[in-house]
Amino acid sequence: MALIPPIYWLDTVDSTQLELKRKLKESPGLEHLTSVSARTQHKGRGRGVSKWHDVPGNSVLLSVFLRWERPISESFDVNRWVCGRLSSVFPSSVSFKWPNDLMVGDKKLGGMLIENHWGASGIKTSIVGLGINLKSSPEDLQRSIAMDQLQTVSTNAGHWVEKILMAFASTPSEFNNPMVLRSSYEQLLWGRDQWREYQVDAQCVEAKVKGVSIEGRLILEQKNGAQISGDVDAIKWVNPYSED
Repeated sequence: MALIPPIYWLDTVDSTQLELKRKLKESPGLEHLTSVSARTQHKGRGRGVSKWHDVPGNSVLLSVFLRWERPISESFDVNRWVCGRLSSVFPSSVSFKWPNDLMVGDKKLGGMLIENHWGASGIKTSIVGLGINLKSSPEDLQRSIAMDQLQTVSTNAGHWVEKILMAFASTPSEFNNPMVLRSSYEQLLWGRDQWREYQVDAQCVEAKVKGVSIEGRLILEQKNGAQISGDVDAIKWVNPYSED
């Protein structure tokens, strides 16, 4: 089994993603699996302008640097690989909502932010940022869920950091057969078997997740069999919880 480089454990940081990028700027030859974990962060973010809110000590806040042995040609294949590796260590009740959320039912357990760095022949390195709720608190939004609400699951951040890094450590053989990688990912998708409300280009439709295209566009199927495809700006799940 691959050896894991030392983890930079911090009490507080602006964001683990920013800290890891600073380390990469200082040391361009940064070792594969170098990671930063913090007890709290005050500038954590999700996709776009969304923010990550955490109560100190209640979450896994982790960013991991990945140096790929061979360049990867499709950026969303990195998402697929990460979800597959996470599924091997997370409870079976956790599913993966396209493109970057970890869900238990209709509630959000966490999220990920993946930044890929390209070379002439494809993606050479990636930084995977993860935020996972471990302990619930009165400040939590109604739409969130934490590991302590699942049965027989550890709420120790170090436990989960170690399990995640070990899952990422073995050789990424999945990229040898992209068809299998993509098929396996679709089995993990949240919303595959449930009819839900989605907003598609400002119109509300009832649909279920059919799959994800090679380049990472969500494919929905309506009750009449018609399919809709779109990127993250065109398709949004209508969340039943109304908090901001």
